[in-house]
Amino acid sequence: MKTFKIFGFLLAASAVLTSCVGEDDISLPNYAPTLLGEDFESGAADNTVLDLAGWENFNEVGTKVWRNQIYSGNTYAEFSSFTNDPLDKDPVNIGWLISPSLNMDAQQAEVLSFEVSQSYVSSAANKLEVFISTDYDGNVANIGSATWQPLTANIPGTDATFFEFQDSGDIDLSGFTGTAYLAFKVVGSGQDPNLDGSYQIDNVKITYQN
Repeated sequence: MKTFKIFGFLLAASAVLTSCVGEDDISLPNYAPTLLGEDFESGAADNTVLDLAGWENFNEVGTKVWRNQIYSGNTYAEFSSFTNDPLDKDPVNIGWLISPSLNMDAQQAEVLSFEVSQSYVSSAANKLEVFISTDYDGNVANIGSATWQPLTANIPGTDATFFEFQDSGDIDLSGFTGTAYLAFKVVGSGQDPNLDGSYQIDNVKITYQN
């Protein structure tokens, strides 16, 4: 009975102390609302053409497009110029993955981040670039006439470990206004073995402050 009484006393004391903790004493982690969030998981099947609502998957040059890939239960987007089919090797591949339209006037302090990896990239000419445009009209036929401003991101180089995702870093988008589009663009070649590597992206996110 002594043990029970002591245990009961401790529980009661704990309840009293807990009830004395006010809201001001509770520390919550910082929360940033999301303007864009894409993890490429929705309805994707492995090694199929990437087809996401609101996103444009466009091959400006060549036949290759962005595809869904799944590895160890994780789905991501990949662009590769490589093929084993000798009849399907393009001399040049340029593939775009363009986000849905983004209203840059409804919030402030927007920050872009994503995860990125490479595989079998052996030349800097086989490159992944990230762009934003505020005069693109959403029609892929007009990609060439739009102004695409390059964004500085941590893109894995030729010495990076294959398929090892790294953080792009926080990319400040707060200076852009109006309607904007984010784009990932890969340049490669199916005929040049130095330019037929692959890039993978995942967890694309734009956060902001109200």
